[in-house]
Amino acid sequence: MTVWQTVGHAENLPKEFKKSVERSTLDQPGTKTFHLRALLAPSFERDNESGRTGEVEIWWASPTQWKREVRSPEFHQIEIVNGAHNWRKSEGDYFPQWLQQTAVELIKPVPPLHEVLEQAKQAEIRRMGPITNLGWIVPSGTPEAHNVLREYVALQNSTGLLLYAGGLGWGAEFKDYADFHGRMVARTVNVGSPQVTAKITTLEDLGVTPADFFDTTGKDGDSQPLRTVLMDETSLRKNLLPIESVSWPPLQDGPLEGNVTSQIVIDRVGKVRQIGTLVSENSGVNETGRQAIAAMRFKPFLVDAVPVQVMAQITIPFKTIRPSGTESFDSAHNYFEHGRHVGFPAFGNGTAYVLRAEFEAKARDGTIAKGQYEDTWLSDKQWRREVMFAKSRDARSRNGDKTYQFADGEDAGLLRLVMKIMEPIPAIDTFTESDWRIKRDTVNGVRTVRVLAGYESPEGKLDPEQARGYWFDDTGLLVKTYADGIETQRLEFEDFAGTRIARRIDVLKDGHLAMRIRVTEVSPAGTIPAKTFEVKGHEWTRAFTAEGR
Repeated sequence: MTVWQTVGHAENLPKEFKKSVERSTLDQPGTKTFHLRALLAPSFERDNESGRTGEVEIWWASPTQWKREVRSPEFHQIEIVNGAHNWRKSEGDYFPQWLQQTAVELIKPVPPLHEVLEQAKQAEIRRMGPITNLGWIVPSGTPEAHNVLREYVALQNSTGLLLYAGGLGWGAEFKDYADFHGRMVARTVNVGSPQVTAKITTLEDLGVTPADFFDTTGKDGDSQPLRTVLMDETSLRKNLLPIESVSWPPLQDGPLEGNVTSQIVIDRVGKVRQIGTLVSENSGVNETGRQAIAAMRFKPFLVDAVPVQVMAQITIPFKTIRPSGTESFDSAHNYFEHGRHVGFPAFGNGTAYVLRAEFEAKARDGTIAKGQYEDTWLSDKQWRREVMFAKSRDARSRNGDKTYQFADGEDAGLLRLVMKIMEPIPAIDTFTESDWRIKRDTVNGVRTVRVLAGYESPEGKLDPEQARGYWFDDTGLLVKTYADGIETQRLEFEDFAGTRIARRIDVLKDGHLAMRIRVTEVSPAGTIPAKTFEVKGHEWTRAFTAEGR
């Protein structure tokens, strides 16, 4: 599970971002002339039939004098730029977007850099260990169906190099950096979905070229050069021809209405040629949405009276029903929120409390030791949680607008696990509703609703690396969880100030009891000194984003 620390907003964009991109951009003044060759192939064996194989070769003398050849099974193009003149020769009537994008990303990691710099001024900055991520949203969609585009860049803190980036028509993952005359160039670049890996096999000085090498006066060039333009959805839909209404399938789980969204590429005659990853509020409609998008037809898009390819985001609203005779379930959001309020006193009716618990576990040195957990809560803005075990300690607290964290000792990972077990329900802003599947299940003879994300085999076996599950009884109490291959069972519930607290939590690994946590005390909080909520350590902002506080 990815754990991000939200740092704030990039009101003044860090100089490191601009510097990072420029360090890795070959296509800019000051770069030594070069010859580059890269081989392209699917990143994963499952996509070997995608046809996404090819080659990119670039001979570069300056930003205004270069030659590029791209080749794939369905397309081949040679392009020459010499000053204000441009010559292209293409074989194939459609330039695949994945091929175009890969060819650009090899030498220009963030093509619209000036636009990205402007957008990123309002980005949210988040850190996870050695990575800093900047993300922002751009309004999109139509007046009838509002939507957003999500754009992002990520840097490696230790090197300042770009790790990955993405937006409409640009972005990739960058690996295996090596120096080329002062430029740090990623020799492995991953692009798109299905993902393509481009590996640079040659990056060398250009050397001497023939006098006519950058000649743009050839007579056999394209009469109408292939070109792809980015377009907003409102403009895109002006050329959309009438379409049949979509028949959405009945859905047993998840939301019954929302949007299906994808990035698409349309060729010069108005046919949809590429559909990106589909995103929706309910994955059960994705395949129908894909078919509907593939069936769309557009009037050709013209720029200066010349047909062009178009890349844009498309949004299709959906609305459907439950299958007849099946039970209707609520949303994952509502199960999580209700479970938090009925079973965890920090989210209950506001009664201040102190909760203490004990557990036994195996320390890193192999010995069995006892640990203690303590949670002191006065309000949403004044609380402290702490776990102590052997010679390790993990404390988190909030005092007004300041939040703190302190972690020390070789068993800090175990203490973090205890923190998550004590409050396991994911925070509402850390998941996508459509990721969750909901059905009836039974736990220890108790009728429950299971809310699950991740892979489950046809036999019902949960993937220990991907699956996350939460089981709620008919009153909304969380009675079981599964994550990271670890199962917890929550037992022996007792009332406290309107909430029902599990006094015993069994932690199982591979079906065997690995740890038992017992709540030994839950009582109203008396007078607590304010300094209790100040922890020696660094300030932080919701480092464990999966938790509600």
